[in-house]
Amino acid sequence: MRFSRKTIYAAAAPLTLAGLLATTAATPASAAVRPPQPREAYGSVELGNPLQYETFLALQGFGRHHGVVNYTNWAYAEPGSGVYAPQSGAHQLTFVYQGAQYAHTLNGGLSLVAMSPDRLAFSGTGSYNGGGITWKITGQVTDARIKAVIAYDGQSYQVTLTGRVASNGAVTGTAISSTGQALTFTMPAGTFASVLHYVAPIRSDQIRRHDATFQFTIPARVQGLAGTKVTVKVHDGGWGARHDRYAHGVTGTRLSPYPIIGGRGVTVR
Repeated sequence: MRFSRKTIYAAAAPLTLAGLLATTAATPASAAVRPPQPREAYGSVELGNPLQYETFLALQGFGRHHGVVNYTNWAYAEPGSGVYAPQSGAHQLTFVYQGAQYAHTLNGGLSLVAMSPDRLAFSGTGSYNGGGITWKITGQVTDARIKAVIAYDGQSYQVTLTGRVASNGAVTGTAISSTGQALTFTMPAGTFASVLHYVAPIRSDQIRRHDATFQFTIPARVQGLAGTKVTVKVHDGGWGARHDRYAHGVTGTRLSPYPIIGGRGVTVR
């Protein structure tokens, strides 16, 4: 008999004392043994050199269904992926308030932290072109949506931005200042670029003790990489992501290790 998770949970429902005694008397001891659970490996890891983020769930013993992987490489361009990252170099940011334009410059060298396969945090500095006033920016881009706060140095004045990235990397949106001013803003084409992102089913996996290896194929829509077979190998090193290990590469070749620099890490059980 094949047990589903629903069957197992139903068997654990509260019983009255009389019902418990009746169930115990009527059920052979062998039937009460919980069947062995399929092994699984799952993880959520920010990887370095280059910046990447991957979540995965590998299931061993589920027939044709072996899980799924969700992956983004924030440094590798893929037109049309729908997931965006800021490009290197300085970019113009222009506010409009009551018909007047206020030109700003966002400096290059932004600090980037991947939070998930479709969410990237960024921070950096910039200046107001009209008076040399400097500022700091902190924000996030989720898919093509941007939210950020600019805080002007030496002042209590701040501006909160909400915008959207167009397919050409331009940004348009609205903003509200800490004094209640309603503004609009724009950034030119090329400020952001869509990056490599895909979701793929896991085709096979092997899970042993604290290690797991699984394989998948990059989907057909990914230009230049479609059909590439990828192997991932992970190690659950115990408490904390800093003890875990991750490596991936084209199936049949030597796998490249990447440092885990963030995320919740790897679990194999």
